Amino acid sequence: MSALYGIKYHRVRKSKELFIPSVPFPPNIEIHTMRRRTTCLFITIMLACNMLACTGLQTTESANQNSRVSIIVIHHTTANFGDSLNILTKPSRYPVSSHYLIPEPGDQTYGKSALKIYKLVDESRRAWHAGTSYWAGKSGLNDQSIGIELVNQTWCHASEQGVDEYTGGPERLCFYPDFDDGQIALLTELLDDILKRHPDVKPTHIIGHSDIAPGRKIDPGPRFPWQRLASLGYGAWYDDETVIRYWEKFRAEPLPLINVQEALAAYGYKIETTGEYDEQTRNVLRAFQLHFRPWEVTRELTRETTATLFALLDKYYPEQLDALLTIDEPLELRAPTEIEQAHENTRPPVAEPEMTQ
Repeated sequence: MSALYGIKYHRVRKSKELFIPSVPFPPNIEIHTMRRRTTCLFITIMLACNMLACTGLQTTESANQNSRVSIIVIHHTTANFGDSLNILTKPSRYPVSSHYLIPEPGDQTYGKSALKIYKLVDESRRAWHAGTSYWAGKSGLNDQSIGIELVNQTWCHASEQGVDEYTGGPERLCFYPDFDDGQIALLTELLDDILKRHPDVKPTHIIGHSDIAPGRKIDPGPRFPWQRLASLGYGAWYDDETVIRYWEKFRAEPLPLINVQEALAAYGYKIETTGEYDEQTRNVLRAFQLHFRPWEVTRELTRETTATLFALLDKYYPEQLDALLTIDEPLELRAPTEIEQAHENTRPPVAEPEMTQ
């Protein structure tokens, strides 16, 4: 071997010392190997370039395009961080996901001192968070939205005696914790980044799960700080003085229910203009109140709720006001019966304990 490579070795002592070559291990082998690898890499690059040239691919950016994302949907998880992360990332019989997950402090399953945003699905891909949904003329909102889950351990106590006439399940009393300030600070940072990437998202298109599925969902719930977010530039909110103006207007001239249904539809909600105080109308009113009047979630059509709705339309969709305020045929607004009022004043919103689309 020494003659083959031109290497002289020290004599090996009888004490079984390892022998050490007098020069480093043959350098020519390493050099030849590097040369072969460089040559192979060069050939690979040239072949790739030739293939691209053969396809005739040329990129010219078109001005006629926009972002896939036009809606941001905010959720709460009801579960702790560990369970939420598993539900949103692991295969299951009823798979659900979101683009982002924000933990809350004090959660033992989180186990970290500093809160961090968890990215679960790339914004270019569909996360399965919206389910059967609708907003502003669009349905199937997974295709065009970004979903954000905030850990918020809402919980409900189910009664063994009463039956909920709307769901058929047991009556439930629900509790809604406040959202942590640090958690909301992370959310605003995330919203700021998302809006830079997707500038087509309008203030009225930053909404809750309850807004897009009012018959099924109530999250992010009555404690979510929509007004604070709007004051920071994320989402829609009304001007108090405008609410007062419409409140006075509707005191003098009540608006027919069918006009209110049309106004809710104009703002974005899915509602049929039946002119009846039906279940779909009550569900949409609850969703609207959860978002804009969380201190009175009654599912009742109050003058305050109507004035708030028109204050929002006045601010964001003023071009639709004339038609919505026009009363074609005077219709008597059917007020809820005393039994309905008593029931609605004591009945809390129903929440689903698990995360589903």
